[in-house]
Amino acid sequence: MKGIKSGYGTATLPLWAVFNLYVIYICTSIPGLAISPIMGDLTKIFPGTSQLETQFLTLGPNIAAIPFVFLGGWIGTKFNNAKLLNWTCLFYGIGGACFFIAPNMITLIILSFLIGIAAGILSPLASAFIADMFGGKARTNQYGYTSATLNLVLMISVVATGYLAKISWRLPFVIYLLPFVPLFFAKGFRKYITEPADIRKNDAAKLNTTKVHYKFSKEVNVPMLVRYCLYYFFITLVISAISLYIPFRYTSTTTAGYLTSILFLGIMASGYTLTFCLKVCKNHVAVVVMALIAVGFVLMVISSSALVVGLGILVASYFYGIAQPYYYDRLSVASSRIALTLTLAWFASMDSIGNVVAPFIIDGIAKLFHSSCSTHPIIAFKICMYMTFVALVIVIVRQIITRMRHADDKNDKSKPEGPVATTAASISPMPEKTTVSSGDTSKNSDAK
Repeated sequence: MKGIKSGYGTATLPLWAVFNLYVIYICTSIPGLAISPIMGDLTKIFPGTSQLETQFLTLGPNIAAIPFVFLGGWIGTKFNNAKLLNWTCLFYGIGGACFFIAPNMITLIILSFLIGIAAGILSPLASAFIADMFGGKARTNQYGYTSATLNLVLMISVVATGYLAKISWRLPFVIYLLPFVPLFFAKGFRKYITEPADIRKNDAAKLNTTKVHYKFSKEVNVPMLVRYCLYYFFITLVISAISLYIPFRYTSTTTAGYLTSILFLGIMASGYTLTFCLKVCKNHVAVVVMALIAVGFVLMVISSSALVVGLGILVASYFYGIAQPYYYDRLSVASSRIALTLTLAWFASMDSIGNVVAPFIIDGIAKLFHSSCSTHPIIAFKICMYMTFVALVIVIVRQIITRMRHADDKNDKSKPEGPVATTAASISPMPEKTTVSSGDTSKNSDAK
């Protein structure tokens, strides 16, 4: 059976390797998934469970993931990525298995934090592996496909874990055994991973020295990274408000459930149509995405009809789903491979941070206007709508300024062109200017 085109010439990848890549990517987002169907029964399962404990159980994985996304990204620039993947999956799987014997609520909270740590470490690695295995348009497509497949699996898993919870409250935890799967493919999969040690060794050989030192700021387009992180943080913050406040706006669990599932549906659909949408948007992705997210929130605000609100959620989530893989793809060629895991760690952390701070920011703004999102949940959607319109104006103004600067730079031939992201197959791991050390006397640290 033919493999999947990698985008690097005529090379193809075996189906098992791509399947394993998808499993790794899915593992980054499943913490907390098994808890959802038993949330309403926690007080019965563990009498005396407090609201604070419930909040820690649901937010724990995201909170734990934030620092370890950075740690995983930093470790990934220095050490063996294949070994890091295997040890993390083993730790993750064991933590998941312990859910089946957890005797009390405190243990569940601790285990939730532990698997959140593992998911955080895996997050930048999974995104970097896509860049390792695919190039050019194939890489762009795969960032879309992995995002879409992730949300499809999440949709199916939400339904499946709900049914499993009816049989036994522990059965939904079977989803946390998924990290064991990559361990079965570990030996063969490692040959598709680009190791930082190999890059360092090759670069040192080219320069005829014993050691090469890298500086992170020289290995990535930092202004681009900062812009993309701020943009992704903002759209994640407003989109997360949908799942946070829909249950307050629609007290019917069936209606709230359907509307929440539309959120996953929109992101899934965008991933499978990413290439087509990018052709339509061309060089206006940031403006189009922000504008359509704003339109989505307008629809959520102007009507209380579940049909209209559902359409608004679909529009907003679809274009959020376009932005997510698009910026991952852009950053994969705006950074050298030696710094890629740390670059993607910065970007990936915006997802966890955006989800964690969203209720505090939105509720805080509501309080400034002497209102409450819990008693008047439509206020949350109005706040997100106004915030998105402000952000849209900022994005448009910035794009106008950027175009004016580019026009000036074209007229001024004396100015060198700055680094930009491209659709190239890969970016050279060898920087133009590298700090070289013939021994250990240099004070520079690797990829700091």
